[in-house]
Amino acid sequence: MAKIFFALLLLLWATGSACAVSPNSRAELNGALDRYRHEMARLRPSGTIPPPNDRNVALFADVLRRVGSEYVRPTTPQALVDKAIEGARKKKAEEPGATDRDLTEAGLDAMLSSLDPYSAFLDNEHFRYMREQTQGEFGGLGIEVTMDDDSGLVRVVSPIDGSPAARAGLRSGDLIARIDDSPVKGLNLRDAVAKMRGPVGTSVALTMQRANTHTPFKVALTRAVVKIQPVRARLEGDVAYIRIAAFNQQTTHALEEAVYDLRRQARGNLMGAVVDLRNNPGGLLDQAVGVADQFLEGVDIVSVRGRDPTENRRYGGTPGDLMSGLPVVVLINSGSASASEIVAGALQDHGRALLFGVRSYGKGSVQTISSLSGDVGIRLTTARYYRPSGALVDCFGVQPNVEIRPAMPVPNGGPPPEEVHADPAACDPHAPTPPAQSTWQMEDFCPDVAAAPVKPDDDRPLQCAVTAIRTRLMGRMAALP
Repeated sequence: MAKIFFALLLLLWATGSACAVSPNSRAELNGALDRYRHEMARLRPSGTIPPPNDRNVALFADVLRRVGSEYVRPTTPQALVDKAIEGARKKKAEEPGATDRDLTEAGLDAMLSSLDPYSAFLDNEHFRYMREQTQGEFGGLGIEVTMDDDSGLVRVVSPIDGSPAARAGLRSGDLIARIDDSPVKGLNLRDAVAKMRGPVGTSVALTMQRANTHTPFKVALTRAVVKIQPVRARLEGDVAYIRIAAFNQQTTHALEEAVYDLRRQARGNLMGAVVDLRNNPGGLLDQAVGVADQFLEGVDIVSVRGRDPTENRRYGGTPGDLMSGLPVVVLINSGSASASEIVAGALQDHGRALLFGVRSYGKGSVQTISSLSGDVGIRLTTARYYRPSGALVDCFGVQPNVEIRPAMPVPNGGPPPEEVHADPAACDPHAPTPPAQSTWQMEDFCPDVAAAPVKPDDDRPLQCAVTAIRTRLMGRMAALP
């Protein structure tokens, strides 16, 4: 199962102790913990059973309780311990000298990653890295990755705008086959990411494979401090182009400033806006709500539903529209995930924007980041989110109103890379299909763009969106069928 490990996903931050375990499950939980301690004794050189108050046992018990009470679906403690023991045994086989702490963390990583592609144990380094990402600055290559189960390689989800990975031309769907001189096949995602990280200013060579091509290619990247600029904006004539690259702590404020600046540049004569969410892997929930609210009046934006119905939450907007009712087109693709899908889905459901592009990734679950003792933490799926229409985004994604596939330059003249979507194995097989949306053809909004010869560097979705705003949508959004 694919595991997106270092993506800017839909996150909530939490601290403090885990929720209390119900009396019905306490005996089962204690039995599972007792079995865990006895199995860990087999892996210790001394063969002694660690006591319940051992700091590593206490850490494991804390996480097991949190999973039992907070994970989005009910779990069985004994099954979770099975996964943890399996992970600890594997670590011991790979590293006979592994410490109790190493074995505990390996067990926790195996246990949490078995739940779904997004839950994970965060050791000291990875916990710090996650915090840096949401704050908007960190050191590294600037790339979100996942494991590709078919090939055993690491797949690029998306490069971050302006990062070393983006400047090197890496794309969504590319596969990393070698890191320096080490093959990726056989590594887990944690170890592969560790090999790509390093001090700022040092270099790493990646051997890449691109979909539908047969010749690997190598890129050299210099690690840098990646400053995530969440919003970039410019004028396309009389249309505002707003690129939202990530949802970090600065996104909503940066969006407001960008729109005010574009209005000033256009002397108040804007005809509409194109909001580009392509390859935006997500981020913070409150920022997704804040961005959607900038284009909507006081309406529902998203609801979050977890195990406990009393913890379900509905998030709405406030009066006021940053674009004063001007037409909006949102660009999406299969790299648009999580918080991006909240924004796109809310604007589509309320008829505030049309969506151009291809189906979004389909990541519609909420991860809560909880800090634990020793500056480590866990990322745990605690809820799913639903659009204002009641549609579930998880695995289904958000469908565009106008499907437009990009013209992308591909080495050796091959076809563009394939789309990447959520792993069906992580989906709820009983989830109802989202209601159908109104759809049109490119020719309905931008016949000249649709008929023009395609050049490799054409941004056809953007070209069509700008044309549509100027010629078809101004003053007519409400009149569209």
